[in-house]
Amino acid sequence: MKDQIRLIVIAIISLVVLTTGVLFSVKAFMNNNIGGGVLGVIVALIIIMFAYFVYKRGNKDLKNGFPIHDERSKRGLEKASSKAFYVSLYLLILVGFLSDEVINFRDISQATSISVGLMALLFGGFWLHYNKKEMWNENKN
Repeated sequence: MKDQIRLIVIAIISLVVLTTGVLFSVKAFMNNNIGGGVLGVIVALIIIMFAYFVYKRGNKDLKNGFPIHDERSKRGLEKASSKAFYVSLYLLILVGFLSDEVINFRDISQATSISVGLMALLFGGFWLHYNKKEMWNENKN
């Protein structure tokens, strides 16, 4: 029951974030800001794909009688979190150095938004890597 509630909360939060992204895109398109509108659509699509994957996988595990988080998934999540954190520290230093001459940010919020987005992508990439690596090692044995 606790895991079902967790899945429902994930779905609700995803819908709220998706609605925010869609509203941002509509507002950007109404102001003739094509880049901002397209970026909002891309973010909304990424959220939909991620939420669908998480919900589908969690629902499948619940139907099969497995918990959503077991030791293997927690270990992969911890590895992905720590690697993403360490790499993102260097990413922030790189953004700081490049923001003076190479990348011209509009303001500090744009640099922060790009950095946070890249951190999320790093975490997602490391999570996928460790999740597949653990599955590969599990199937190999």
